Amino acid sequence: MENFKLNSGKVKAVLPIYMVLFSFFVICCDNNEIKSNSEFFYPPKADVESTFETFYPDSGGLGTKLIIKGSNFGTDTNYVRVTVNQLKAKVVRVNDNILYAVVPARADTGYVRLYIRKGEEEVEYTSDREFKYMFKSNVSTLIGTPGKQAADERLDGAYTVALLRRPWQIITDKDGTIYWSDEGRGQSKNGALRKASNGEVETLVYNSSGPYQSCNGFAFNSTQDTLFMANRWNSADVRNDVSVMYSTREANFVNVKALINFPKSSTASVAIHPKTGELFFDHNDEGAVYKYNKNAPNGYEKMFNVRGSYNAMDMRLLFNKEGDILYLVLRGKHCIYKVSYDAATHTFGTPEPFAGEWSTSGYENGEGLAARFNSPSSPCLDPEGNLLIPDKFNHCIRKITPKGTVSLYAGKPRESGHADGLPDKAKFFEPEALTFHRNTLYVADRGNHCIRKVVIE
Repeated sequence: MENFKLNSGKVKAVLPIYMVLFSFFVICCDNNEIKSNSEFFYPPKADVESTFETFYPDSGGLGTKLIIKGSNFGTDTNYVRVTVNQLKAKVVRVNDNILYAVVPARADTGYVRLYIRKGEEEVEYTSDREFKYMFKSNVSTLIGTPGKQAADERLDGAYTVALLRRPWQIITDKDGTIYWSDEGRGQSKNGALRKASNGEVETLVYNSSGPYQSCNGFAFNSTQDTLFMANRWNSADVRNDVSVMYSTREANFVNVKALINFPKSSTASVAIHPKTGELFFDHNDEGAVYKYNKNAPNGYEKMFNVRGSYNAMDMRLLFNKEGDILYLVLRGKHCIYKVSYDAATHTFGTPEPFAGEWSTSGYENGEGLAARFNSPSSPCLDPEGNLLIPDKFNHCIRKITPKGTVSLYAGKPRESGHADGLPDKAKFFEPEALTFHRNTLYVADRGNHCIRKVVIE
């Protein structure tokens, strides 16, 4: 028993030493294993042809795990990249003959492309079928009560309490505050400039004897401290010659002043160049586009006529993100034109048809001039640079890619009404204007007297 106790004591004394040695051994082994694993990250073999055999699943939404099968991918993710419909997909793992990637947001339907770098050369492989992107979107009513319009004295307050009156222009700032105009012409309070933020609606300006008599288009300057607005003249109600007016953030946009006086121009839209800050506006009675130039006679200069002597186009202007294309939505002619712009020389090219057919209304999706619209109105761009357009009398929202492919974005074509829900089930009533902020499209749903939103993913 004494010997046993003695040995037991030695064991207790030696055990901690063994534990330390064992831990050291494990750490060394782990380190060796890490070093060993790093040796397995290798590029694709330069002298062996790579292949792209297939991918799956063939459909899904944001975050879908995409599996690509083939050969000679290597195991180092630095040598491969993947796109879905031209948008970058994050590559999370590659094992020479199988690759794992994550589908990016808003990829839309398109081909899967695999790019493999070998030395200085990058080889592109394209799938033989398209990945079908499943959008997770929903249409809802944000502000106002559908079908109930405000009186001349607007009812402000919470989004669900406030009443609107034919909202027909809309814009958001970088903080997500929404500004819109309730339709109205003349000096009475039947028109108003309003804003919504943090769950509350506030009326900023009413129609009056001053410049603000027929607000018909919005554009912020690059710093968003100045809001420019078109003031649309008509002989029956408007009693001033103001074409473009402005107000400033410093004064909470209530200090509306005249910028351009142009008698009987019936200006419906203003556009700010995204790089130069130049301001352009339309002249409806001439079918022309002008530029603000404080050094020119009267403060403006003519840029071009859209189509010879044709007028009464009821134009809406919007530059693409790069500023090298000006879109001309010709509401009165049921089509969209575009014209190139050189910011270095400050010159435009020749306007040309982009989507829809001149003076032909209807509803058709498709490529460019084969599409049909019915009074397309004030557009916006989505984050991918697509043109989103409220197709007013088709009671829906359309999308046009930069290449001119036209499709349905939301709503039930030719069916007016009010219904929230999935985009293809939702109903609008004469949607008039759009604005996009982050992942949300806001719609001035004129006929329903409310602001709708389409949340994307």
